[in-house]
Amino acid sequence: MSAPLIAMLALAGAQMAPPPLVANDDQAHAARLHIGDTGVRCVRQPCPSRALFDPKGQAGQTDRQAMLYVDLDGSKPSPPMIGDPTALAAIRTAWNERQCLAIEGRLIPGEDDRPVLRVDRVVGPCHQ
Repeated sequence: MSAPLIAMLALAGAQMAPPPLVANDDQAHAARLHIGDTGVRCVRQPCPSRALFDPKGQAGQTDRQAMLYVDLDGSKPSPPMIGDPTALAAIRTAWNERQCLAIEGRLIPGEDDRPVLRVDRVVGPCHQ
């Protein structure tokens, strides 16, 4: 393959949206998730700089396949959530201030089978 074609394919792959948000069975066990700043920095939009994601690799870094809910342009609100109001307020604050929080939670079916993040607890700041 030619270098320009490889570069074009890489760029197209980098701009693909992450997989859709999928709910688990409402009996699923909680998992460690991160919500807020992903550590991803882009030169232009769309850019997955905020997300709900499964932390992977060193220092909680993520890749696009581990993102469960993504804000690609900085305008999307935090995902629909249920849980302790204090925990939800902390998550919304972190989201709006582009910080990252580690949480324990899981996606469960909501109305019309749309996934809802059930937050069991806020663990603390992500270590990115």
